[in-house]
Amino acid sequence: MQASGRVREHQVVLCGLEVLRLIAERIENRNDVDGRDVQLVLGFMREVAHRCLDNTEDILRLACLEQNVVNHRRARTVFETLSRDADAAEFSSACRLYTDLLAHAIFEDRRCLSKLDCDPQLLSRFYEGERETYELARQYGRTLHHLEMKYTNPHCI
Repeated sequence: MQASGRVREHQVVLCGLEVLRLIAERIENRNDVDGRDVQLVLGFMREVAHRCLDNTEDILRLACLEQNVVNHRRARTVFETLSRDADAAEFSSACRLYTDLLAHAIFEDRRCLSKLDCDPQLLSRFYEGERETYELARQYGRTLHHLEMKYTNPHCI
């Protein structure tokens, strides 16, 4: 049950990354993008995806998986570029880099965590944090799916 919640939470994060990638493509192609949509997706990433990174980092540090933590820091640094007023080219470039970094981190962290043999109390705290993050992610799910459709079908904008 714990793993299925983690998978669902990550599906919502991956959907958010896809929306961000689609928005970046539209910006690159000089098409219109609703600034509120960008802010909503960035808010989701800040509130949910980065909270997930924080929770995962605790267990990664204990397992001496510092390279994974470094990848999280790189993703956060690129996210800061997305969060400030960047021009279209800088924003698009940062979106591509951020979506690649974060998707890779999610899959690599999942792979590493599946192989860990940790203290049951530590794992319990980790999964509790994941469950709380999933509850936050779930609140955004429908909206992100709507935005994915909106930016996949440009005639709808």
